[in-house]
Amino acid sequence: MSDDDDCMYGWRVRGIRRALRYRGLEEGPLDVEQLTDLGHLDQYHYYGTAACDEVATILDLDPRRRVLDVGSGIGGPARYLAERTGCRVQGIDSRSDLVETACKLTERTGLAERVQFETGDITELELEPSHYDHALFWLVLLHLDDRLGALANCRRSLRPGGTIAAEVFALGEQGDDYRDTLCDVLHAPDLPTKEGMIGLFREAGFEDVVSCELTMPWTEWTRLRWQRFRERREHWSRLYGRDVYERRLTFYRTVSMLFEEGAVEGWRLTARVSGTPELPLQDRRDTNLDAEIASDILESSEAH
Repeated sequence: MSDDDDCMYGWRVRGIRRALRYRGLEEGPLDVEQLTDLGHLDQYHYYGTAACDEVATILDLDPRRRVLDVGSGIGGPARYLAERTGCRVQGIDSRSDLVETACKLTERTGLAERVQFETGDITELELEPSHYDHALFWLVLLHLDDRLGALANCRRSLRPGGTIAAEVFALGEQGDDYRDTLCDVLHAPDLPTKEGMIGLFREAGFEDVVSCELTMPWTEWTRLRWQRFRERREHWSRLYGRDVYERRLTFYRTVSMLFEEGAVEGWRLTARVSGTPELPLQDRRDTNLDAEIASDILESSEAH
């Protein structure tokens, strides 16, 4: 594992183990809430369970639905959505250490019958055709070299009338000045604009692509995350180790700067596969995520 890989993801496995040990939850059954309380250690994407709630409403998730979660990490969103809505979730991640941790945590929450995980590359996995009702990408597409291949494979796995929801980074007006930073720090090679990203969805076979801008709430989220992380230096250094803390601090500062400088934008894209019956897509042009929610979530997740 390279230092970059460890800084991006490897530290999370160690971090969640240490956080659970810190709370006396190293072994035995777990409630999903005990994991979501750990904030960014459980939910890698911005706004955590608040964003999950919004997507659950947009997709009208219920116990009848099968969901494909691409880039599922240690399984936070998958577990939360399954418990909240009763849906079944198949998570896919390219990192075996994250998948192994996801499986262990899910077993401890009693959700293993409804939530499973698999290690693999989304562009290469042989997914069962027309099997899933929905596909989810939580801040994953920016890291992929073959975004079109990933979307096309997901498109084939969705039933006629099925839907996709993706939180995406897009290149902002000042983005060309930060191409090297986007690639080297964010691991976001050749990041397209929003229009370019929409074009990829359409080329992959999706239709009715609708965008919801998240740039303002994500700008506030990344700013607050960097600020709170900096303010609690000693706590996080004890939990993760000084070296990991310093690298994470640099990463958080860089992401905040990219939003502030207009190098990147945030969007939620929703779309569907042609066919009937069409699954509902509701209220997908707007968001309720705002600075107050960001502050509450970050403050709550840092209370341990």
